[in-house]
Amino acid sequence: MPDLKIELVARNELGSIVALITPHGVVDATIASTQIARGEVAYVTGPDSFVRVPVRAISALGGAYLYANWDGSQRNNLNDLAAVRVRTLAPTVPEPEKQSPFERVAALWQAVVRRPRPLPDPG
Repeated sequence: MPDLKIELVARNELGSIVALITPHGVVDATIASTQIARGEVAYVTGPDSFVRVPVRAISALGGAYLYANWDGSQRNNLNDLAAVRVRTLAPTVPEPEKQSPFERVAALWQAVVRRPRPLPDPG
C-alpha cells in the first residue's frame, strides 16, 4: 500500500475539501476517501517533512470526511493546508425555445400530416 503525501488541499466555497494535491497529481476527495476506506492507498500529511500523520476517512452524514491531526488539538489540520479555493458552478441547462401558440399548432399539424403511412400490401 503506497503512502501519498498531501502537500495542499483545495476547498470549495463552503469550506469542504474537494481535492488533494500530492506530488503525483491531484486526487478528488471522494475518490481519496474511498481509497482510504478500502485500504488501497494511505495518505499522509504533516506540518513539515519530519512529521507524518495518516489521513483518515471518517463517515459523516454527507459522505466521508477527510481528517488529519498532527498537533493534538480537536480540529482538522488538513484545513491548514488549504491554499486553493475552487469555485464550483452550477451546470447550466439551455432553456427551450419559446414558441408562440401558432407555431406550436403548426408543428403539431406538420407532425400529423407527415406521419408515416403503412406500405401497400404487394399481394
